[in-house]
Amino acid sequence: MNRLTAATAFIAVAISLGGCTQGERGGITLRYKFEPGLQLTYEQISKRCVKTIESDSTVKEVSTVFKMTVVQTVDRLLNDSTAEIVEVANWKYENPAKDDSSAIDTIEQKRELVLQVQTNGKVRDVKFKAGEDHVRIRYIKNYYEQGLPVFPTQEVTPEYTWTQTAKVVLPGEPIEASMTYKVTSLVREAGYDCAVIECDGTMIIPFESNPKDTIQTSGLDRIKSTGVLYFAYKEGMVVQQRERWQIDRDRRKTYDGKTKEYQEAVEIDIDFILKGRIIVDSLAL
Repeated sequence: MNRLTAATAFIAVAISLGGCTQGERGGITLRYKFEPGLQLTYEQISKRCVKTIESDSTVKEVSTVFKMTVVQTVDRLLNDSTAEIVEVANWKYENPAKDDSSAIDTIEQKRELVLQVQTNGKVRDVKFKAGEDHVRIRYIKNYYEQGLPVFPTQEVTPEYTWTQTAKVVLPGEPIEASMTYKVTSLVREAGYDCAVIECDGTMIIPFESNPKDTIQTSGLDRIKSTGVLYFAYKEGMVVQQRERWQIDRDRRKTYDGKTKEYQEAVEIDIDFILKGRIIVDSLAL
């Protein structure tokens, strides 16, 4: 359960009641660990290239590097299998200056989410801490449903594979997105005993226009995702994740009574690494 954002990203909340245990026959149980005040700090570096395509011709190409700090704190336990997590992400990137394209501006942004997460990794609910933004939240929820692993109930060993599917409602008839996960090995990584989990699949996420925006933009994202996740099964947390996304975007933009359609081809390489694990005073959260 990680990957932001971009949407941000990533939730790799280390939360698992009882963590993961080693079975008598060598199997492990994948679970996140709930503990009020548990705070995990991650560094995420995303390298992104976006090509804008109109009438089968590339009209623009931009490469950007995003450096993000993600802090996830277990605020409280809701029941035996669910915790409320506060996730704060801060990131910055460089863009050409609006008034001078030869100059570079460094842009800083911040996002705060409140999530309800089960020990098996399923996200029950998500919202922005500052208030409602239904359009962005629906995109993030779609991503969480389609792109984050929900761990099996039984013990697993290397070569164990499972597939998750989700129906996506689009004009016409629903289509199905799927993601396959495979436990490839058990290794020692960054001082932790980890299960190495590979992922491979496709997400299909509608992009809705925001009624508050002057320019109305809508479309569809088809995301091919491959990667590998290192999960510390004793502590119940993500230690490291590497992913590659290839996104085909269809976009429709409407402004001043005119409509423009175009496509974007996006490639993103994401590194997500644990930098700190502490217990903070839950009363101060």
